Amino acid sequence: MPNFNQPLVSIITVVYNNDEYIRDAIESVLSQDYSRIEHIVIDGGSTDGTIDIIKEYSDKISVFLSEPDEGIFDALNKGIVRSHGEIIGILHSDDLFCDKYVISDVINKMKDTETELCFSDLVIVDAVSGKLVRYYMAHYFRRWMLRVGWLPPHPTVFLKRAIFDEFGLYSKNYQIAGDFEFFVRIFYGRQIKWSYLNRISVMMRRGGASNSGLKSIKLAISEINRSLSSNHVWSTSIFQLARYFIRFLELIVQPKKNSCNSLNEIKTS
Repeated sequence: MPNFNQPLVSIITVVYNNDEYIRDAIESVLSQDYSRIEHIVIDGGSTDGTIDIIKEYSDKISVFLSEPDEGIFDALNKGIVRSHGEIIGILHSDDLFCDKYVISDVINKMKDTETELCFSDLVIVDAVSGKLVRYYMAHYFRRWMLRVGWLPPHPTVFLKRAIFDEFGLYSKNYQIAGDFEFFVRIFYGRQIKWSYLNRISVMMRRGGASNSGLKSIKLAISEINRSLSSNHVWSTSIFQLARYFIRFLELIVQPKKNSCNSLNEIKTS
């Protein structure tokens, strides 16, 4: 039964033509032991079997919308304005929570630290082989690191909806770096009370919009620079070389064994 002393958490899943993995994402949300979750699924007008799969869970999904959008950040904004939760998180259709305790752990951390934003670690795996590609660690985040183009893993971020009320939604003027621009906007807008949860919370399958080739990398660099400039945050190209050093570390460091059940399940499947 729902514990109404706990805050309502809205999980937003954005999807377009992903009948291969959307069921996994929905089941991952349903598996959580946290009792007060609303799941909002925003579909971009899929033409494969995605919508049929989502409709199988119509009694479990709080909000379902299917219509063309202007990109991922437009779709996320649609989910945010339709949400009712005090806390908002994201689970994309390619992603999985690492285990059933993720949301409970996040909410407990936010309560214990009295923070308004919480993030944790993420692993990226190859969608075909399930092999670990990158261990995206967040424990060393500091606000100045945004100047080099580095931000905590967006899919692990949970934040109070009051932040969106204060700073606005994601900008639709960015194809890839809308999340980065949002982080720059809020972290340089005032002193955000944030916390880091020391665990891997999300497993992402490689192949998303921001990690799909040289063209995307060039676009990301351009949009990162534009994000900093539009928010009047000084940086230089030399600073941003540091981001690739961090990325190199993330490629060679391995997470502890059994730190993400979803990763272990893919390895053995």
